[in-house]
Amino acid sequence: MKKSIVFLVFFFAVLVGYSQIYVGDININKKSGITYVELVGITKNYKQAVHVDYGQSKPKVEEIRDKNGTIARSGNIISAMNLMTKNGWEFVNSYGYGTPDECVVRYLFKKEDPNKKRK
Repeated sequence: MKKSIVFLVFFFAVLVGYSQIYVGDININKKSGITYVELVGITKNYKQAVHVDYGQSKPKVEEIRDKNGTIARSGNIISAMNLMTKNGWEFVNSYGYGTPDECVVRYLFKKEDPNKKRK
């Protein structure tokens, strides 16, 4: 009996504790149909901007945070990448392009399977 109670408590703690990522006010973990997202880092005139493209019509630079309110540092792609991986998103691939004045790097992330064991 005790083992089954411990198992149930652990099971529900894992379900409830699964991390979330908010882009602006949108919880992209809960939004239906989102499996892949791109972090887009743009460097222009030595200034960086980061936004998350999750399929919205016009991606824009918005605050990226987790459910605890931890915010990725503005304009810092590594901070945003770390926040994504800590909150259940797996890095897949990246590519970049640009001109001498502007550089764009796109980082593709996939939502991790909650049943898959994390390393």
